[in-house]
Amino acid sequence: MSFDVFDVYRALHTQGFMPIFVKDQRDTRTLVEGCVEAGFKIIEYTLRRPDCREAIPWILQEYPDLYVVVGSTIDHDGMVRNLRRRHPQLMTLQEIADTGAHGFVSLVAWTEASMRKWSPTHIVCPQAQNMNEAFLHVAAGAHFSKMLGPELDTVKRARSAPTFDFCPVMVTGGLTRDRIPETIAAGAVTVAGGFDILLKELDPSRLTVDQVRDALSQCLEVTQTAREQAYPELMKNRDANRETWLASLPHYHPF
Repeated sequence: MSFDVFDVYRALHTQGFMPIFVKDQRDTRTLVEGCVEAGFKIIEYTLRRPDCREAIPWILQEYPDLYVVVGSTIDHDGMVRNLRRRHPQLMTLQEIADTGAHGFVSLVAWTEASMRKWSPTHIVCPQAQNMNEAFLHVAAGAHFSKMLGPELDTVKRARSAPTFDFCPVMVTGGLTRDRIPETIAAGAVTVAGGFDILLKELDPSRLTVDQVRDALSQCLEVTQTAREQAYPELMKNRDANRETWLASLPHYHPF
């Protein structure tokens, strides 16, 4: 499956909010259809979900216009093979790429070698614990530096004046609709939230596509409103040509 990593990058950046498929009892097909109904172009499917080996190829085949990045990745093949004894759904980066997936997200840092290998062809978003780690990730090719909420001090430091706004920050973790505006105001350019948070009040056994669509639409609306305030030039040029759009980004980019 051939694709341009820039197209995936722009889709994620423009969408601003990405839903995360975490380990839960919610039906994959209902969730995916809800994403599509809400107009989403990119989703994150984590390796925590036991069905990921079957579900990711199915999503890519059933919804060829939907970008899928895979979360909870580990960039050490030997470690993955060892952990598969207890977590058989785990895949190496190459195995993930072979499904046709469009990128990788991680709760841990990646090695420089892995970032340099995969960033030319796939979205790469490892987690950074501090702004120095974020700098090393971005310098090695990472498209976004993942940081965790709800504590936003690291985000603010990474986007502070002495760093010259180099860092493209994605924030995940505990992101309810109420917390999205303050997270973007702190310096995040994209945010992501798990369905365990987004659909917390809904019965998983009775979940409908309409409920998923409505919840995601609300998150997207809140996100876009917050981005209008934080990044007015970027939002003004969201539909501009490639050169103009890239010039509007408030951080470093590898293109």
